[in-house]
Amino acid sequence: MPQPDKIAPQSPASGQRGAAESTVRSHRDLPPDRPPELVIPQRTAPAMILSIAAHVVLLVVMGLVLTQTTHGTGESADRPVGIAMVHRLPDRDRYVEAKPEQQSATDNQQTSNDAAAASAPPADLSPPIDLAGVLAAIEATPAPTSGTGLSGETNLDGDAFGESDGRKSPAAKGEEATTMVFGVSGSGSRFVYVFDRSDSMNGFEGRPLRSAKAELIRSLRTLSPRQQFQIIFYNDQPKPFELSGMALQMVSGESALIRRAERYIQAMTAVGGTEHEAALKMALRMSPDVIFFLTDARIPRLSATQLADIQRRAQQSGTTIHAIEFGSTAVAPPAGFLRELAEQNGGQYQYVDVRQLSREQLRTPPADETERSADEAKQ
Repeated sequence: MPQPDKIAPQSPASGQRGAAESTVRSHRDLPPDRPPELVIPQRTAPAMILSIAAHVVLLVVMGLVLTQTTHGTGESADRPVGIAMVHRLPDRDRYVEAKPEQQSATDNQQTSNDAAAASAPPADLSPPIDLAGVLAAIEATPAPTSGTGLSGETNLDGDAFGESDGRKSPAAKGEEATTMVFGVSGSGSRFVYVFDRSDSMNGFEGRPLRSAKAELIRSLRTLSPRQQFQIIFYNDQPKPFELSGMALQMVSGESALIRRAERYIQAMTAVGGTEHEAALKMALRMSPDVIFFLTDARIPRLSATQLADIQRRAQQSGTTIHAIEFGSTAVAPPAGFLRELAEQNGGQYQYVDVRQLSREQLRTPPADETERSADEAKQ
């Protein structure tokens, strides 16, 4: 009985070799002019879904990256900010909006400085400096004479007029006289009146400003051509009395100039806030013998540093500073910078209750011509 053929078991490796050999044989069996066909296995559905999903995610991420805006502490656009200052008046509060011109001027100056720095040539292109020649030229140049050269109302601080050496020229020394403001007397030949003209002087029906004007005119009329004077009304900034076409300077006490000063005083109005320091520095720059300083503003007060600086300047110029304070109480406040200002500079302090001002103190003195006519009529 014939035995069935036995099929030997094949290992996986031998199976793979057999498949490869059959593939080679099939390729050999092809005609020589027919290229072998590449059999591409079909892609299953799960693989296609994963590919599509990956592409969608990639597109979404790229879109987010391209449309993302910057965040964090980057530069932001400048926004105008309004600033209001409150002035405490005796009978009310006054709010004043700060002027934007100062910030605008600062920004323009900064822009100009940046442009100049950008356009400046490199330091290595500058020629070498002859230091010996520069020093010799400085030593051979005479020191400049003092003078302001400014006219009209000024925005400048008192420091803008330079630093006085405290010495008066022989031509500036005139014949000494004594004049008085609200009971405070001062002696010398050069007088500067520094009077407050801020809005608070309009309080109490304008009594402070009217009485200050009247007292100032009375004091001026006691001067002669042998004395000199200057008037500085101030609020946020000082406004000196100046003759047209002339630099800021002391004015002779001639009758014609006194009359012009009286018209200047009568036309003065009270408005704005109060800044004491700039007006005092401007007065000290002219090296007067006496300063009559009148104000009703205890706030803002001068700091200890400001008072020390004013005292130093007054000592250099040999100036006495008298302080007159307007108030609305029966007695002077127990402490204040005006009393310190007078004591530190050899002057007197006087307190005036504006509620007790007499009708005579509020009345503008008549002109000299009117007084002479009245005297002649009596005779």
